[in-house]
Amino acid sequence: MSASEGISLPGNGDTTPPRENHKQKSRKKDRKKSKVAKESIPEPMDAKATASYFSVSVMGQIVSATFPMGPDKEFVFLRYELVAGPDWQLFSGPQHGLTQMASNKRSNFNEPIVFNMPIEVTFKSTSPFGWPQILVSVFGRSGMGRETLLGYAHIHLPVFGGRRPGDQAELLEAPILKPQCPSMLADITSWLLRREPELKDPKVLLDNMKCKGLSMESYGSLQFQLSSVTRGARKLGYQWHS
Repeated sequence: MSASEGISLPGNGDTTPPRENHKQKSRKKDRKKSKVAKESIPEPMDAKATASYFSVSVMGQIVSATFPMGPDKEFVFLRYELVAGPDWQLFSGPQHGLTQMASNKRSNFNEPIVFNMPIEVTFKSTSPFGWPQILVSVFGRSGMGRETLLGYAHIHLPVFGGRRPGDQAELLEAPILKPQCPSMLADITSWLLRREPELKDPKVLLDNMKCKGLSMESYGSLQFQLSSVTRGARKLGYQWHS
């Protein structure tokens, strides 16, 4: 039996203290956890691929109003409202607007009454159902300062309409519809009170089912100049072409 048997000499065994071995093992576990966490973080391309809505940006203006037989009042102004379905949300831009008073008394009676009211809005939605519309109420004002309703007009925001720089947007036209009294008695009452018939809720004109039975008369037309840009529709599976 040699003298070295049964004796632990320096260098034969593990000389690292037990605390240091525990620290090295914990460091290795932390490195593995960090690698797993990095692999689970989605890349920016994955976030872009999971788009949840598309946006529609519309720019343009309400150009003018035309009355073939001339307006009943000396001055005319417009109030407009943007109306959309439940899936749509106004992202930027005003929902309501009021134009200045305009007149064509210095020209022919049937010349356009110019407003040039700018419109610039952005909507976002998850479905094209309930596409936004512009609902316009046309009012007239006499020299005595009395305001009366001249009619209503509405038009959908353009689905297409991206134009090249320098090109002029297409001119769109919507009829001005004036409500009529449903009976002779109501007509006589309106004449005595000198008040034109009005709709309690003009939004019924936007629904074909609700506006059945309404008596309306074409009084003139409104001219719009609008263009639109749609983003993100293809990622949701919507494709439309002009």
